[in-house]
Amino acid sequence: SVDIVQDVARDENLSVDLPGYEKAMSRQRTLSQESWKGSGEEEIPKAYRGLLARGFTSRFLGYQTLISKTRVAALLVDGKETTSAHEGSRVEVVLDQTPFYGKAGGQAGDIGWLSDGKVRFRVTDTLKFNQGLVVHKGHLEAGSLSVGDEVKAQVDEITRNVTIRNHSATHLLHAALREILGDHVKQAGSLVAPDRLRFDFSHFTQVSTEKLAEVERVVNEHIRENLPLHTTEMSKEEAMKTGAMAIFEERYGKTVRLVSIGDGVSMELCGGTHTKRTGDIGLFRIISESAVAANVRRIEALTGEAALRYDQKLERDLRTAASLLKAAPDQLEERVERLLKEHKEKDREIQSLKSKLLSKKSRDVLSEAREIGGIKVIARKMEADSPKELRESADRIKDRLVSGIVLLGAEKEGKVMLTCVVTKDLMDRFKAGDIIRQLSNIVGGKGGGRPDMAQGGGNKPEELENAFEGLYDLIGNGVV
Repeated sequence: SVDIVQDVARDENLSVDLPGYEKAMSRQRTLSQESWKGSGEEEIPKAYRGLLARGFTSRFLGYQTLISKTRVAALLVDGKETTSAHEGSRVEVVLDQTPFYGKAGGQAGDIGWLSDGKVRFRVTDTLKFNQGLVVHKGHLEAGSLSVGDEVKAQVDEITRNVTIRNHSATHLLHAALREILGDHVKQAGSLVAPDRLRFDFSHFTQVSTEKLAEVERVVNEHIRENLPLHTTEMSKEEAMKTGAMAIFEERYGKTVRLVSIGDGVSMELCGGTHTKRTGDIGLFRIISESAVAANVRRIEALTGEAALRYDQKLERDLRTAASLLKAAPDQLEERVERLLKEHKEKDREIQSLKSKLLSKKSRDVLSEAREIGGIKVIARKMEADSPKELRESADRIKDRLVSGIVLLGAEKEGKVMLTCVVTKDLMDRFKAGDIIRQLSNIVGGKGGGRPDMAQGGGNKPEELENAFEGLYDLIGNGVV
C-alpha cells in the first residue's frame, strides 16, 4: 500500500510524489475500463468502444425470462457498423433489451435465436462489454435484419439450464473446499460452460483423493437438501459487510448482486444466472484435480445428466474389466491385486532364470578368449534388451576372467549397444572409456565412461564385427 511505501521512503530519507501517484493511478483506471480482460469478459474492440461512447447499452432480462420482444439497436458486419444485414451474413447484433446472458464472470454466453416472420438469426455466442453492452454473434440464416426492426429474442433453454446447474455447483464447490481444506481457499478463476465446469482456487498442495471425495460428498449433500438460492441487489459496501465472498480480479459496479444458498451455506457476489434450488443441479462429480500455477489448483467437474453419463461409463468400464478378469465387479480390486502379485513373482522367476542363463553363457564365453600380447581379450555378440543387461553380462564374464578385457555388443531395433570392461590390473595400460569411444565410431555412434567400464553404440549394426576386430587391433598395437 501507499502507507508502506511512505514508511520505507521515510527511513531512506526519500519522499513519495503523491500527486503524481494519484495522476498515474487515475490514468491506469481509465485504461483498465477501456480494455479489461478479467473474469471472462472480452477486451473491448474499437467498434464496441464507439457504441459505448454513444451510450448504447442493453437492458438484461435474462434473470426473469428466456423470451422477450426487443428492437435491433445496432448491427455490425466484419467489425463495422451497418444499417442492415442480409441472409447468409455473419452478424453481430445489439438489442435494446435482451434475455441473453453475455459471457462474463467465467460463465459462457447464451445461444439461441432472434426471429420475426421470415427472419431467423441463430445466436452462436453472446458477449458482454463493460457493464451494459451485450453483443449477439451469429449467422443470419433467413431474411434480412435492419436497425430498428422488432424481433423475438429466445434463449436456448436446454443450454441455459445445463449452464446454470454448473454455475450454482461452483458456488457449492467453493464453499465445500473452504469447509474441507480451510479458509485460505479463494477462487482464482472459473469456467462455467454447458458441458462442464472448471474451478481454480488457491491452495498450497495437491488435494488428496480422500479430501476430494469429502468435498464431492458435501456438495452432493447440499444438492439433496434442495436448498433455495436467493439473489439480492445492494450496494457493494453493504454486500461486503455481509461477509459475502468477492473475487479480487472481478470488476463490480456500485450496485452488486448477492447470491446466497441456504442458511449461510454460501454467499457470493455474482452477476451470473443460477438454479432456483440446489436440487436442480441433480448430481455433482469431480473428474480431475491438477495444478495450473504456483499455489493454484484446478478442479474440473460435471453436473446433472453429464455427471450421470460419466458415472454410467465408469460402471460399464468396471463391468468390462471384471468380465475380462472373470470376476464380479465387487471382487475386481482383490482380483487385480492377486494378478499383480503373481506378475511380480513371475517377473522375479524370469530374472532368476535369465541370471542363470547369463551365468552359463559367461562360462561358455571364457573358452572363446583370445590372448594378445599376454592379455586375455573377449569380443562377442550377445542377446540383450538393454544396456543394463549387457553391462551385467560383461561384469559376470570379467569376474570369471580375473584379468583381461571384455567387449560385448548387441543389436536391438536397428541400433548397436556396446559395453567394454577392463580388469583393475590392466587399467594403467588400457582404459574402457578410451576403447569404447574409438569403437563406437566404427558403428556410427559415440560412447564413453570410466576406466573400468564404458558403454556406447551407434546406428550401424552391420559394422559390429568390424568393431570386434577393431578391439583386437587396438590391444595388439597397444595404442589405447
